[in-house]
Amino acid sequence: MKIKGKTDAGYDRMRWVVLLLAVAVILPTVCLLWFMSQAVKNERLVVRQKLVTLYQDKLTDTVQETDKRWSENCRSLDTEISTTDPYKKLTATVDKNCCDGLIIFDTTGKRIYPLLSTDQDNTIEPSKIFSEAWEMEFIQRDFLLAAILYEQNARRGADLMQLATRIGERIYGQKTTFSPDYIYLAALIGKSRCLSKLDKIDEAIETCKQVAFSPLEETADVSLLVLIGDARLLMMNFMKANTKYDDLYKETFSKLIAMVFTTNQAGFSLPTDHNLFLAQKAFEIGNRTSFLRDDFTASSEHMRKLIAAEENSIRYSEYYPVSTALPSRQTDRLQLLQAGKDTFYGLYHKIKGGNLLALLSTESIASSLMDYKMNFKDSDVVYQILDDTGRFVTGTKKPPGKPFVDTSVGKHFPGWRVELYFKGWDVFDKAERKQIAVYTWTGVLVIALILAAGGLAGQAVNKQIKINKLKNDFIATVSHELKTPLASMRVLVDTLLEGNYKDQQQVREYLELTSKENKRLSRLIDNFLTFSRMERNKQAFEIVQSNPAAIARASAEAVKTKFADVRCKFEINIGENLPPVMADRDAMVTVLVNLLDNSYKYSYDDKKIELKVYSENEKVCFQVSDNGTGMPYRATKKIFNRFYQIDRSLSRRAEGCGLGLSIAKFIVDAHKGSISVESKPGEGSKFTICLNSV
Repeated sequence: MKIKGKTDAGYDRMRWVVLLLAVAVILPTVCLLWFMSQAVKNERLVVRQKLVTLYQDKLTDTVQETDKRWSENCRSLDTEISTTDPYKKLTATVDKNCCDGLIIFDTTGKRIYPLLSTDQDNTIEPSKIFSEAWEMEFIQRDFLLAAILYEQNARRGADLMQLATRIGERIYGQKTTFSPDYIYLAALIGKSRCLSKLDKIDEAIETCKQVAFSPLEETADVSLLVLIGDARLLMMNFMKANTKYDDLYKETFSKLIAMVFTTNQAGFSLPTDHNLFLAQKAFEIGNRTSFLRDDFTASSEHMRKLIAAEENSIRYSEYYPVSTALPSRQTDRLQLLQAGKDTFYGLYHKIKGGNLLALLSTESIASSLMDYKMNFKDSDVVYQILDDTGRFVTGTKKPPGKPFVDTSVGKHFPGWRVELYFKGWDVFDKAERKQIAVYTWTGVLVIALILAAGGLAGQAVNKQIKINKLKNDFIATVSHELKTPLASMRVLVDTLLEGNYKDQQQVREYLELTSKENKRLSRLIDNFLTFSRMERNKQAFEIVQSNPAAIARASAEAVKTKFADVRCKFEINIGENLPPVMADRDAMVTVLVNLLDNSYKYSYDDKKIELKVYSENEKVCFQVSDNGTGMPYRATKKIFNRFYQIDRSLSRRAEGCGLGLSIAKFIVDAHKGSISVESKPGEGSKFTICLNSV
């Protein structure tokens, strides 16, 4: 009763400690929540002002970034197109993504690029020269006679060319109706056509090659360049179905590619519309022909951009043949241009020797205004940009509500507006909730820390309660276990001292009982000492190569006297040729004796106990089984815990303090082995120890 009173007083003190801990956790939590509620009352107004100011500042920065980038683009136009070669200007601006087309005017406002075939004086009248050959080819369809006539014209042109070379000048000037070079090249092309129609493909190719590979290319004027380009295209048409010409086909294709979008050494280039035609055909051939595709792939995208830019240039040049036809000639300012259903914007820019109009599609302008998309990405606002006519350019086409910020796009976009909209009417509520969420999560974190600290303190208190309870149970168990043998020995000794015995046989029995109780007391004390060494990590083992059969026999010898009872059947089964194990022999004997002793204590009537030793999977196993009371599955998970006993009452039938199995597990773990149990209530138990074999 004395121990119970102390325990109850200890529990009362612990309950008070828990109550104080609860107050220490709850009171700061309540105060923190109250302060949080006061902090968020005026958050909505603050959030509104912060959002508007934030996005106004961000929009101002974005407008400045856009102005800076477009000013750099305009300066780059001066750098990239300082040459007088229109195709170099076009290539430079397209490569820099400065425009989607180009129109160039001279200082008088006359268009100098693009120049179409109809814009140039046609000084050649081939119908007068080749009328007879044409009639044979296209009307009479006498291809052989037509080829002969073309050959005669070619010789006449060659003779005139030689004569002009001898006298140092052309016989026919610019005002004449034909030139010797033109007669010569055009006649060769006509002859090659007729030869191909006569199925003389090889001769047709060789004849056409004289024009396609003509050395006159670098000094040729516009009309001759047209003939050379047409000859290359015609020659490739002759060769396309015959694989033996693949190498010549590649060479001709390379010359055709090199010819478009260029100007020769004499300063002449193909008429823009004819250049576009040849470029489109070359692009189609390069993508269509398998043995050209690999080499052409690298330059195909560049050519596609140039073709698209020249198409735009030609289409808009028809609407703006002179600079005065433009809606506005303000320098470096975007203006809306109309060409049928298409919508492009023009940037008028002054250059050396004239002016240019850079054509920009809506997509190109939207791409150049990516600063807005990047700066307002992942925000609570959307934007839209409108041109000076109110036409949508980029951003969100139908934003919700009304704009809360509206400003100009920049100096290069006269009359253009950028508007900012909140994504939803509840954006301020969202922003407010975000700020409140920050406060809330901060509070939750603090509260969680308080609760965690309280939980840790509670765990410490709970652990202390368990330790106190365990200590009290241990003291009660030890007192009971030590008191019982001491009391028995005292009664027996007092009986002998008083002479209350019948004969020497009875004296011997009393002395044997005293010895038995003494051994029991010694085992208890040994267990307590072993446990103490375990707790202080002072237990040392002498692990050497040992014979498992010898360990088993030594264990059986230690319990032989106790197991000699007529109601106890003890069997020992030791396998043959068992490999040795690394073990402390005495320690392993202690483990097996503890297990055998437990089997004896918990097998009450007609005991059947077996000690079995066998080898399995490179391990040596010691197995102790009995037909005792067994134990439930939950108990098998706890029986190796210190001081654990299924029956904790002081009146239990079997003596012990719950240290034997924990000591056994400690020893087995020190040997890097394993110990397990299989048991069911009423069906006995089976303990198995496995050690690694040598």
